Amino acid sequence: MTTRAEVQPQWAMPEKSESPWMRALRAILRKKIAVVCIAVIIVLYGAGAYTMLDAFGVDIGLQDPTQSNLSQRRSIRAVDGTPESLGAFTQRLDVEIATITELNPEIVDEYGPLTTETILPARTELVLSEDETLQGPSSRHWFGTDRNGRDAFARAMFSLRTTLIISVISVLFGNLFLGLGLGLLAGYRGGLVDQIIMRIGDVMLAMPGLLFLIVIVAVFRDQWEEWFRTIEDATGMGWLIAQGVDDYVLIVFATSLVGWAGSARFYRAQVLALRESDYILAAETIGARTPRVLIRHLFPGILPWFIVGFSASLGEIAGAEVVLTWLGIGITPPTPSFGIMVENAGGRTTFLLYPWLLLAPFFFLLALMLAFNLLGDAINDVLNPRGR
Repeated sequence: MTTRAEVQPQWAMPEKSESPWMRALRAILRKKIAVVCIAVIIVLYGAGAYTMLDAFGVDIGLQDPTQSNLSQRRSIRAVDGTPESLGAFTQRLDVEIATITELNPEIVDEYGPLTTETILPARTELVLSEDETLQGPSSRHWFGTDRNGRDAFARAMFSLRTTLIISVISVLFGNLFLGLGLGLLAGYRGGLVDQIIMRIGDVMLAMPGLLFLIVIVAVFRDQWEEWFRTIEDATGMGWLIAQGVDDYVLIVFATSLVGWAGSARFYRAQVLALRESDYILAAETIGARTPRVLIRHLFPGILPWFIVGFSASLGEIAGAEVVLTWLGIGITPPTPSFGIMVENAGGRTTFLLYPWLLLAPFFFLLALMLAFNLLGDAINDVLNPRGR
């Protein structure tokens, strides 16, 4: 008698489900506009980060953004009544004979081919460098030059460094540390803590944002510079003001102080909707402390809105820095900034005669602002189902 063998089902490890964040990342990457925006932001901010190597003495292959390419002229000296040779002249001024020959054709026509042995009359004036002021875009200067002959492309690259530093630090300090932190605390604790934080926020929101920002920067400007000079004398770091660190810190302080209230109020409203959820009540039941509830349980619940706000805030802070600098109370020369470039290119006549002066700041600012705004919309579509 044969018996049918019973086939026993084999137990298999269940496949690990994909995390919500990985699904969200895949959804974002499926949006072409989001991918393009991310690429633009990485390229522009990466270029700004790359120029930071210049502060450490690394040759980055760009012209000095503060170097003026103006016409330079020097005269032949006489030593004991005898004019110096052209070889001694070029060695003293570190210039090539070929450069002098190219820039001084009238001298060549009068005295013949120039060599190191050539003797020119004393006080003969020779052109050492060509005047490159207000030149249009070319292979040497991709975005042209300004009134001082400075390369606009190099200034735009270093202006991206200014935008990168100010926008990222301002958003991290104002939106993450102050806005998110105080919003979480006010919404979860409620009571007196909520009243104090929100009433301070109401006072901040009652003031016109841009006007309040201008007042803060204008009032603290001189005192801020004195503080940094004291820091330089005490620490020996004489590069702080030269690298514009005092301007960076002042604008970060001002924008963070002005911008935290709106984000704190928004995050508080989200926490109020979440704090009565079952998982929050369960965490409180087992004795979870306030910091753990805020960080481990409430923060993930509002993270989608935080990411969208973070993206939008980066563009807003970058625009605020440009406006402040354009008004003359933001970044101060010689530190490069898009606001300074816009100010130097201002005026209807200037724009009609030299339109390339606005080319660099317009191109980079437009690309950066559009990238942040469109990326924020794409992230909101993915992470916020109610907004679809």
